[in-house]
Order: sequence, then C-alpha cells, then structure tokens
Amino acid sequence: MRFAALSTFLAAGALCTGVPAVAAGPTQASTAHHDTEFLKTANQGSVDEVDFAQFVMKKTSDPDVKAFAQRMIDDHTKLLDAMKPFDEEAGLTVPDHVDLETKAKEAKLELLSGKSFDKSYIKDMVEDHHKDLEAFRKEEATTGYPAFKAAVAKGEGVIKEHLDMIDQLAKKNGIAPAPVSGA
Repeated sequence: MRFAALSTFLAAGALCTGVPAVAAGPTQASTAHHDTEFLKTANQGSVDEVDFAQFVMKKTSDPDVKAFAQRMIDDHTKLLDAMKPFDEEAGLTVPDHVDLETKAKEAKLELLSGKSFDKSYIKDMVEDHHKDLEAFRKEEATTGYPAFKAAVAKGEGVIKEHLDMIDQLAKKNGIAPAPVSGA
C-alpha cells in the first residue's frame, strides 16, 4: 500500500488542470522514467487501498473505521477510473492484484478482532498516509514536467484530507501520530 494515496494526488491534480499527468516536457529519459515509476506505484497503491478497505469493511464494527474505509474504496475506485487516460499515455496497465505487503497486512489483521483490529488498521493507515505525503512531495519536487508537477501539486488537497481524517481517527483511538519527517 505504499503511496496508495498518491494516486489521489495525481488523478485529482491532473483532472483539475485538464492535462495528462505525463504531458510533454523535458525529454530527459531519467525524469520520464521517474514519473512513470511514480505512476506505477500510485496505481498499485490504489488497487491495494481498495482491496484492504474492502477487507476492513467486512470485519470492523466501528462506524468511524467503516466510514474511513468506505472513503478509501470510493476515492480510489474513482481515481483508478480517472487514471486510465494517463496510464494509456504512459503505456501502463492497472495491476489486477494486490501486492504482497497488502496480503501480509490482511493476514495479520485476520487474526485480530474488535478494538485491536481497528487500532492495527488505523496504525497502518497513519503510517501509509504519512509516507505517501512524503513521497508525493518528493515527486512534486523532482519531476521535470511542468504540467505533471502542477497536477501533483493540485492533488495535494485530497491526500491531505485523507491524512487529516486518519490522524484524527488515530487521536480519537489513543494512537500516537506518525513522526513527520523533513516536510
């Protein structure tokens, strides 16, 4: 689920600007490769986020956790659809399976129930979303494509919203926030 929320930034920002996320810009292959890798990671993250949240919806009874998980399902499903034109331009296909990290998290949570289940999920989401924000900022700072940079920048509000939601849920459940690194 690394960078799961990054697809949120990428898609929302690109949709706001009306330009493809990998629009024409500098021809440096390393920059194009970096942006494509970011897009691949964001796609996998959205697939993982939807699957993980669907798993959580079946097992939690906490209405706040359900609301957050449903938000992840809704946002990331829409974003995967919105990403299709960008993927096509980059020659990418959306993954049709979750990654091993997500499967391992689900296996770990399968053994838990009640509050311990909810707290474990919340902790995972806090860590993921803080890492996602850091990776998003790095991508924004390193992309050489002005239109892509603008798309990523405009999408920041969506990931920040997810981050605020999960941090608030963590606080409500007595979970310490993730440390903020050089932002």
